[in-house]
Amino acid sequence: MTENRPEPGTPEFEQWLLERAKERAEKLFTTEIPEELADVGSGLIAGPRSWADVMPEKAIAEDIAIDKAHKRKHLQSVK
Repeated sequence: MTENRPEPGTPEFEQWLLERAKERAEKLFTTEIPEELADVGSGLIAGPRSWADVMPEKAIAEDIAIDKAHKRKHLQSVK
């Protein structure tokens, strides 16, 4: 636990939690939407920090590894 965090179950903890939630909500709702995502519309954005991380060039190798692991899932190692 951090020094500033009160013990859970106390009124101080409830107040601290409410203040922390308000700060986080303020940050979420006032963050500017990146220009490349401006056509998405309004609302919260969840996902990677960089739009380039979801581009096919970066995701193809990971997708192939996931597919291979899924195909081998039913196999068992015999010693």
